[in-house]
Amino acid sequence: GNVLNSKSNYYILPAKPASSGGLKAVPTGLQCLHFVVQERSETLLGTPLRFTPLPEHASATEPIRLSSDIWIEFHDLRSFCSDVLDWHLTGQVPESSSGEPKHVAAGSEEGLRSFGVFRVERHGIDLSGYKIVSCVDKGPCRDLGLHVYKDKTWLTVSDKPFLVVFRKRTI
Repeated sequence: GNVLNSKSNYYILPAKPASSGGLKAVPTGLQCLHFVVQERSETLLGTPLRFTPLPEHASATEPIRLSSDIWIEFHDLRSFCSDVLDWHLTGQVPESSSGEPKHVAAGSEEGLRSFGVFRVERHGIDLSGYKIVSCVDKGPCRDLGLHVYKDKTWLTVSDKPFLVVFRKRTI
């Protein structure tokens, strides 16, 4: 029920209690590129993230508004490429065959920003959770959901959205 702001770090957790942990970045084996996966244990919060409104939509000091275009970035992730790894969709497929859904990645092989655009939207009849959608190339936004493969739960484009809540990182 609290407003997200662009100056704080957050964990993205499942809206449904006792259904695994938060989202984290895992290396792909390719320089500077990570995939986004869900922690197996509900006691693990994942990797802290920050939400940033696109410059043309709002100032960086304003709260993050529902259904507004944002960048999502892992912060405080120690990588030799960068301290900030931004989310985007990738054609790279982790540990699986071709034909799998598009995966959410963070960072890039070149160490450059990708500027993937996402939105946080309310979801569900009881409005107890949110969903994250990817909005690529001014086309229709697509829900992000979970895809289980080879003992990992990957964040991908999906017809079944992953319902989440946000917990502010306190330190």
